[in-house]
Amino acid sequence: MFWRRAEDLNHRHVHFSSARHVENAGFCSNKITTSLYTWWSGPVKLPWEEFSRASNFYFVIVSALQVWPATSNTGSVPTSLPALLLVVAVSIVLKIQEDRLRHRSDRKANTAFCRRMIDGEFVDSVWTDVQVGDVLKICNRENIPADVVLVASHEPDIDAPRGACHVETMQLDGETNLKGKMVPSVFSNALGASLELQLANFAKLPGHVEVEAPNASTNTFNGMLHVQGYPPAPLSITNVLLRGSTLRNTDYVLGLVVNTGRDTKVMQGARKPPSKESSIYHSIQLMMVGIVILLIILCLAASAGTESAYSAIGLDSHWYLQDGTSNNFFLNTLYFFTLLSSFVSVTLNASIALVQKVIAQFMQWSLDMYDQDSDTAATVRTASLVDELGIITHVFSDKTGTLTQNVMQFRKASINGVSYGRGTTEIGLARLKRLGELPTDEVEALEAGLVCKAGAGKELVNFDDPALDEILRKPLQVGLPSTQEACCREFFLHLALCHTVVTEIFEGKTTLSASSPDEAALVSAAQHFGFEFVDRHHDTVTVRDTTQGERLLRYDVLDVLEFTSARRRMSVIVRNCDTRAISLLCKGADSVMLPLLAPDQDELKLRTEQHMIDHSNDGLRTLVITSKELNEETYLAWSREYRRATSDILELERNAREEPNKIDQLCNELETRLKLLGSTALEDKLQVGVPACIADLVRGGIATWVLTGDKEETAINIAFACQLLDAETDLLVISRRNHSTLESMRAALQNGCQTHPNKEGARKGLVVDGDALELLMKTGTEQAGAQLAFLHYTQQCAAVVACRCAPTQKAELVKLVRRNVRGAATLSIGDGANDVAMIQAAHVGVGISGQEGMQAVNAADFAIAQFRFLRELLLVHGRNNYRRLSVLVYYIFYKNVMMVLSVYWFNTYNAFSGSKWNLEVGYQLYNALFTLFPILWIAMTDRDVSDENSRVLPQLYQLGIRRHYFNAWAATRWVLQVTAPAARIPGGISCLPLHPRMLPHGGERVLRPAASLYIAFP
Repeated sequence: MFWRRAEDLNHRHVHFSSARHVENAGFCSNKITTSLYTWWSGPVKLPWEEFSRASNFYFVIVSALQVWPATSNTGSVPTSLPALLLVVAVSIVLKIQEDRLRHRSDRKANTAFCRRMIDGEFVDSVWTDVQVGDVLKICNRENIPADVVLVASHEPDIDAPRGACHVETMQLDGETNLKGKMVPSVFSNALGASLELQLANFAKLPGHVEVEAPNASTNTFNGMLHVQGYPPAPLSITNVLLRGSTLRNTDYVLGLVVNTGRDTKVMQGARKPPSKESSIYHSIQLMMVGIVILLIILCLAASAGTESAYSAIGLDSHWYLQDGTSNNFFLNTLYFFTLLSSFVSVTLNASIALVQKVIAQFMQWSLDMYDQDSDTAATVRTASLVDELGIITHVFSDKTGTLTQNVMQFRKASINGVSYGRGTTEIGLARLKRLGELPTDEVEALEAGLVCKAGAGKELVNFDDPALDEILRKPLQVGLPSTQEACCREFFLHLALCHTVVTEIFEGKTTLSASSPDEAALVSAAQHFGFEFVDRHHDTVTVRDTTQGERLLRYDVLDVLEFTSARRRMSVIVRNCDTRAISLLCKGADSVMLPLLAPDQDELKLRTEQHMIDHSNDGLRTLVITSKELNEETYLAWSREYRRATSDILELERNAREEPNKIDQLCNELETRLKLLGSTALEDKLQVGVPACIADLVRGGIATWVLTGDKEETAINIAFACQLLDAETDLLVISRRNHSTLESMRAALQNGCQTHPNKEGARKGLVVDGDALELLMKTGTEQAGAQLAFLHYTQQCAAVVACRCAPTQKAELVKLVRRNVRGAATLSIGDGANDVAMIQAAHVGVGISGQEGMQAVNAADFAIAQFRFLRELLLVHGRNNYRRLSVLVYYIFYKNVMMVLSVYWFNTYNAFSGSKWNLEVGYQLYNALFTLFPILWIAMTDRDVSDENSRVLPQLYQLGIRRHYFNAWAATRWVLQVTAPAARIPGGISCLPLHPRMLPHGGERVLRPAASLYIAFP
């Protein structure tokens, strides 16, 4: 059923357990089709696509002219047609082969089995039978066939129902962590714990679900559950299982289907990635236009020569010169167009595509880009961009997971104004060395406590400070004042409660699944210091406290105020099950958290800020930890307003679009006058080989930009540790702290453009924060001037660091450089979903298969396992690919132009009669056999220097940046070089020894075979 009801265009109502369920029949089926061609559309669509291409359509016209006797020079035989059909056939076969995989995938998905309730019983059905309004039973580790609202789940403990399950969304968004899902409270309270009871009670609950119109947002879902006898209940993404996800950690769930087929979120989001083409391909199109214009000029000139010959010497009376021309200027022009049509090569696009495919395979086989630890090789997802890797001018890199390992370790903390955690990090050591404060003797450094104990590999806690353990282990009345002991306990209890981590039990082993490495490290730190997160039962979290013996603490989670890129913080509201006290626990970035603190904490705030600066100097990621006690009346009044706002679909949609809305307003009202508990400091170590890789990229002339959400101090110190900046860099810092207005920013940038580094040979660098970028990126005349000054200064910089940068700002920076810097070729590299916009905005996108799933890889053109492989990708493979493809393109044009010009010069010897000196079969073999395979082999394997020399001398890459191998002058030089050989061929033919008795029409038998031999030995 391929139509949609009018109701579906805005909101849809899905009825259940009532006579109105028949109204659910108006929605689309659950059949999906991702294939492009069918048995009936392919025979029409495929040829149309191929012959619609300009180059193929050109040769269709040439073949038609070859068939027309008035313009044919081949005896009305379309000799260009076989080569054209071969190229088209190969292209069609490749498309069919790719589409067969889509058909196979569609067939596998559409014929998968599921359990669908019919007349009160679950019946095995295929996915295409699923309809909106159906109730499905989905078992553990089964794929979800459609978007379903949770109705019930298996309850391992009937006396303590949880109404919870977990899903894996690897196929949906690339993330490997499990996500917790909850049954709406209306269903969980009314249906019961056993499957029989759940089905019986559900049949007695008539109602309907009001849901949003189909959309592609997999992170949001807005809806309302209306059940007879119950108040309306809001539905969010935590109550929905999406098609493409897999049920985990639960024996079964029951779900009500609300979206099917193309209306599911995963199919709504199935959009084609932005089309990208290499600069060489774009230049080829311009070259072909120039070649065709030159061809037309030559044809007009030759036709004019024919007209002159007819009037001057009576060409029609010379039988041996009558080879196809006439006394008609227009027909003569078409005749010469046919004769000289090989100016454009029919094999050009096919040759380029073949070479790119082979080169891409060689790149994937490269052991120099193979990561043994993760058993991951390089992947080429867009073979047409392999040559673009050789001309990159700007690299835009994410930090977390791209330059760093994204394996967080809890290293330090500031609690109630006291800093805990000894030692420093490799980034901190690099900073001390840069400042000249690092002791030269390693033993002295160890004794001074500068170097922390050996890290615990990939363990999540690497903490060294016995003082904190002693405080937590001592009874409250012993040792330090009780306030410090109580603050330490409250701090780590906060870490054990304020998160969305879930537990998974598989094969008897319990593991934690977190939405980010940061959360996993913080929960592990809480466990390390005696507050172990045990489990999450429905709305209750259990924590085991082992600091004073062992006891279980239970808290009801009343609300979760989710983290968003706009809020940059998350909060949970919990109720102590023993004392009934209600608390707001909040954590987030210091830039948004510190202004929310209650007054009378100035001294504590200053000490904590200083500790965070110290931690940032060590390259550590910091989070501010706060709390707030709520009284019952305040919370209930706020909760009523919050429930009302979250029950309004319009408000939910505004919230999803990050527009002003009542939900965010209520969150902001509650998250005020917070009590500062302290801050955490997590280490994300640099990947192996990052500093050397960046240093070589800089030597290769590539401007490197690091775009991160970290604090300014953290970003700067990591830039120094990566050798992106050094002690001699003339660094300009643009932030809202030191430049509060747009005019002051523009003045600072313009002044920086006019000044020169203090030391000879020193480089310039720029650090800019997200707040300053927000002001710079606004539209307007004043902003345009500031953007121009910003771009002028960045062109003088070897490195740019953007801190506190939102994902949208990353993409805006890439677009700003791509659109406004002449000759810029941009490359974006990242590892997470927040880097997808930046990756797709660049000329070339590179994804790193790291800890944040595969979304960046899926959106990228190339994929590698480690940042250090970028050096091999660009300096070795990219440089060779660009040079090889340049030679291939020039050579194909060269050989075709030489062949055509030789025929043209030959006509100057025969009064532009249109005669040829060669056989037509030799003409075609020249293109398809004699000159094709040698250049293909060279284009696939040639090296001007060894790979090792390319690594040792990254300066060779600057030839590509300067377009040394492929430019207008190089193209002109190749065309000029072909003129002399093309002229020698007819001159040599005129000197061939022929039999003195030339019979009428007999000279062709001797001349053309001899000339065809001459072309092989000019």
